[in-house]
Amino acid sequence: MKGIAFSGWFAVVVCGALGGCGAGSVNAQDKAAAPIGSWKGSAITFDLGSDGRASYKDPGMAEFTGRWEWIPTTQARGILVLTSSAPGSANRLQFPITWLNKNALQFCDANDHCDTLSRR
Repeated sequence: MKGIAFSGWFAVVVCGALGGCGAGSVNAQDKAAAPIGSWKGSAITFDLGSDGRASYKDPGMAEFTGRWEWIPTTQARGILVLTSSAPGSANRLQFPITWLNKNALQFCDANDHCDTLSRR
């Protein structure tokens, strides 16, 4: 049993150091990159700074400012999480994003209204 545990640990260390083992390995390069930058769609705009700051504008709500987090889920998708900077606010917005190409993405709100955004 000790040999199996050691072998498993050793494989994790070696595969991690080599960037993955086998065709099914998942590493940072297999996940969608964060959409850092300025984006504009037909109704929605948002800016994600490399420093973690975010602003979001949607005609149906007040401008949102705060911090952002990116949770990649696949090679082309992820969840953008925005946390408000307003004092006392625990308001967090989550948006599924799908990369269409390096300069365009699909952005969906909580009501599944989607918009195609382009880099500004």
